[in-house]
Amino acid sequence: MANWPLNTSGGVMDYLPYVQAHRDFYRPLEEAEYEGTVYSASMVPSDWNRQRSAFWTVYGPPSAPSVTHGWKVHVSAPYERAQHILDAAATVCVEQDVPFKHLHSSLFFVLLHHKQAFRPQSGKFIAAYPPDEAAARKLMEALAEATPGEEGPYILGDRRWPGSRVVSYRYGAFETIPVMQPDGVEELMVPDATGQLVPDVRGLAFTLPAGVTDPFAHEAETPARPQDKERKGISFEGLRFEAVLRHSNGGGAYRAVRTDTGEEVFVKEARAHNGLHPDGKAAPDLLAHEHRVLRALGEQAPGLAPKPLGFFRHWEHTYLVTELVPGHSLLDWVTYNYPGFTVGADAADHRAYWRRCQDILDQLTACLERLHGAGYVFLDVSPRNVLVDDADQVRLIDFETAARIGEPAPLYGTPGYFPDEPSERLEQRMREDPTYCDRYGLAALTQLMAFGMKNHVIQREPAVLHHLRHRVSRDSGVPMPHGLWERATTFTSPDAASPLPTAREVDDDPAASLRRLQQATANALLAMAEPEGRVVFPTVPRGYHTHRHGVPYGTAGVVHALHHAGRTAPEAVLERMRTESLEMAGRAAPGLHTGNAGIAWVLADQGMHDEARVLLEAADRHPVLAQRATLGEGLAGVALTHLALYGHDGDENHLTAASRLRARIPDGGGLASVLQSEGVTGLLHGRVGIALLDYYLYRLLGDEDAKRRGLELLRQEAAMADPFPGGGIGFRVSTADPRLYPYLYRGSAGFALVAARYLPVADEDLARAVDEAIQASTLATTLYAGLYEGQSGLVFALAEHAGLTGTSAGDAAALDAARGLFSHAVAHSDSGGARFHGEYLMKFTADLWSGSAGVLLALTRLLDGRGDMFFTVDSLL
Repeated sequence: MANWPLNTSGGVMDYLPYVQAHRDFYRPLEEAEYEGTVYSASMVPSDWNRQRSAFWTVYGPPSAPSVTHGWKVHVSAPYERAQHILDAAATVCVEQDVPFKHLHSSLFFVLLHHKQAFRPQSGKFIAAYPPDEAAARKLMEALAEATPGEEGPYILGDRRWPGSRVVSYRYGAFETIPVMQPDGVEELMVPDATGQLVPDVRGLAFTLPAGVTDPFAHEAETPARPQDKERKGISFEGLRFEAVLRHSNGGGAYRAVRTDTGEEVFVKEARAHNGLHPDGKAAPDLLAHEHRVLRALGEQAPGLAPKPLGFFRHWEHTYLVTELVPGHSLLDWVTYNYPGFTVGADAADHRAYWRRCQDILDQLTACLERLHGAGYVFLDVSPRNVLVDDADQVRLIDFETAARIGEPAPLYGTPGYFPDEPSERLEQRMREDPTYCDRYGLAALTQLMAFGMKNHVIQREPAVLHHLRHRVSRDSGVPMPHGLWERATTFTSPDAASPLPTAREVDDDPAASLRRLQQATANALLAMAEPEGRVVFPTVPRGYHTHRHGVPYGTAGVVHALHHAGRTAPEAVLERMRTESLEMAGRAAPGLHTGNAGIAWVLADQGMHDEARVLLEAADRHPVLAQRATLGEGLAGVALTHLALYGHDGDENHLTAASRLRARIPDGGGLASVLQSEGVTGLLHGRVGIALLDYYLYRLLGDEDAKRRGLELLRQEAAMADPFPGGGIGFRVSTADPRLYPYLYRGSAGFALVAARYLPVADEDLARAVDEAIQASTLATTLYAGLYEGQSGLVFALAEHAGLTGTSAGDAAALDAARGLFSHAVAHSDSGGARFHGEYLMKFTADLWSGSAGVLLALTRLLDGRGDMFFTVDSLL
C-alpha cells in the first residue's frame, strides 16, 4: 500500500514533518517520541494484517485481492471528531473486507493539517482501497450513511461523494509504483487507460490519467467553489479577486477590489477544519478571533491594526476583509536592503541602512507599546508579520495570535523570533511580564536587520554576536551604532562562553583560527555518524527522498569531505555505503550529484575500484541518463566520473566511454531539451558543467572540438548573466525563476570555477566575465553556510580561482570569505566540535549540500591548497 509522499516534485521540499522529532536534526515525523493521542480501530478483527507505515496505521483482511491501482476512497475529519469518525469508517471497511489505513495519532493529524502543511495531502485522515469500481461505490455509499451530518476538511485533489462532507475519492496507485527521475527522486506512477505508467498526480484539483473516466462523475459533488490557482477574476460577496498574495494550507491571502466602490482590499481566507495550530484550533476559529481583535483595536487604537471591512462565509470557507496595507514584509525588506547581501557596500551605505533600521525599530516599538496600552499582546512578532512601505512606514499585520493581557493565550511563534524555552518557564515569565514575548520578538527583529538573517545561529550560539558585529563594522569601516547593538542583545548575552575562536583571535591569526574551525567541524561530523541509523549522517529533508548514500545529501558527500581533510570515516560507515550502494545500483539515479556515478567516484578514492566500476557501469546503462546532459544529473557527470576512474586504474576504456557519452550530448538548439529546464543556468544544471567535461577532453585527448564546444557553452552562459548588486555578474536560475544567484551549484561561483580553467585560451569577453563572476563571489554574507548554495561555496570558488591564477589578491579574498563562516558556526560541547545549520535553517545537518561536510571541504581547499576536491580531475593533467 502506498506511503504518504511528500512534495518532492517542486523546488522546495516540505520540511514541516521533519522538524518535530529531534531538537537538533531533521528526522521523519514518525520518529517523534511524543505522538499525542493514539487513534485506534478497535473493531478490526484479530486475523487482519496490521502494521505501522510512517505515520499511518495500515490494516488489511487476510484474503484481500492484490490490486495495484484504482478508485481510492478518503475520509476526512475535524480534529475533535477524529476517533469517532474512525470508529464509524473502520466498521464499514471491516464489514466490506476493504483494506484501509488511518493517521496513527493526533500529532500526525495536526502536522498534516497544519497551516504550513503540504496542501494536496491535507485532509486525508483515512484512506481505503476497494478492489474495483463496484466495491468503491458500495463503500462510499456505506461510509456516507455511517457518518451523517459529519463535516471534514475538503481534500483539494478529490471529488466528494454526494451528500457527504467527509467521504471523497480519487484515481491513483494503491501500491507504490516508483520511477526514478534524474534528480534521484522516485516519482510515483499509475497506469493510464492503456496500461502505460504516468505520474500519479496528487495535486490541488481532481486529475485523471489519459483515457480514464470518472464513473461517479454524475453523482459526485462538484461545488462551485473558487479554485486557488483560478481565483483571479472571480467575484462573490461584492468582491472581485485580482491577485493571489500567498497560499497556505489554512487558506489563501488575496488582493481584491470592492465592486461597489472600486477600493482595493486585502482578503484572508480560512479553510474549514484545516490550518490547525498546535492546540487543535482550526483556521476559521483563528480568523474569527482575529476579526474580534481587529474590531476591538479599531475602537481602542485606531490605525494600529488593519481596519476590518467584512467577515463572511462563502461555501465552506471563511473570509476576513480588511484595508489593504501597502508594503513588503520585513523579511523581504532586509533581503532587498541589507548591505551584506551586495558587493562592496561602503560606510555611507551602512550608515544609511542603520538609520533606516533604527527608524523602523522605533516605529515598531511605538506600535507594540500602543498595542500593550490597549490591553493586548501580539505574541508572534516576526518578520512576515511586519510590513514596510516605500517610505519605510511600518504596520503590524496578522493578528490571529494576539491576545488580551491576562487571558490565556497560545505560547508558540515563529522559530528564531520566539523564546526557545521550556513551556513552564515561559508561562512563568509571561505571568510576571505579559509583554515578554513581544519584547523578545522585537530584539530578534533587530538581530535580523542588523546581521542579515542569523537568528537561528544566535539562538544556539550567542557568542556569534561578537563575530557578526565585528564583521559588519569591519566591512563598513564604521562601528555599528551602539543603540542598535543594545537592542539586538536585550535577551541574548554575546559574552556567553564558547570554545570556538573569538573575533579577536580570528583577527590576530585568521589562518590558525580557521584551522581550529576545520578540525572542530571534522570532529562534530564524526560524532554525528550513526552507522545503523535510517541515514548515516544527519541530512536535510530532501535527503530522505534521494539516494541515502549520494554525494549532495548522503554518506558519500560526508566521506568525501572527511577523506580530503585527512580524517577517516568509521569502517562501519564505509561498509554500509559500499554494501547498500551495490544493492541499489540497478535502481539508483545515474548522476554524479544524484546517484551511482558520484558514489563510484568516492568509493574509488577509498580504494574500492571494483565496486566503483560496478556502479559506474550501472550509471552508463540507466535509461534516465538520456534525459539529461548535465554535470549534476546526466551525461557530463557520468563521463567525468569515467575520467576520474581512469586516474585510478589507467584503463583507457574510460577515456573511450567519456568521449562516447559526450557525443550523445547535442550541440546548438538541441541542447536545451536535455537541460533541467528552459533558460537554466549553473554548474550542475546548465551549460557550465558540460563545459567542464569539454575542458578535460581537450586537455587529456587534445580534442580541439571539445575546446571549441566548451568555449561556446561558456559564452552562451555568460550571455545570460545579469549585473549583481554592488558589482560583478550573477545568473538567473532559469526562465521561470528570476532569482539572481552568486553560488557554486548555480551562479557566479560555479561559472568562475569552470571558466577560469579556460583563461589561457579565452578571449577578452570571457576573461572579463570570469573577473566579474569572481567579484560577485565576494559577497559579504549569505543565508546558508553550505557548499552548494552558501558561504562555503564562495570560499571554495575563490580559493580555486586563486590556485588557478596564482594571484595573492585571490588568496586574500578567499581567506576573507572564509572568516565569514564564524558567523554560521555553533559549538557542540559533547564532540568538541562545530556544527552548521542546513537547508531551511531549522536544524543542523552533516550533508555536503548545505551542512558541515561542505564547510569542511571548503576550509580544506583553502587551508591545504590541494586541488580536485569538488569532483575535478586536474591531477590527470
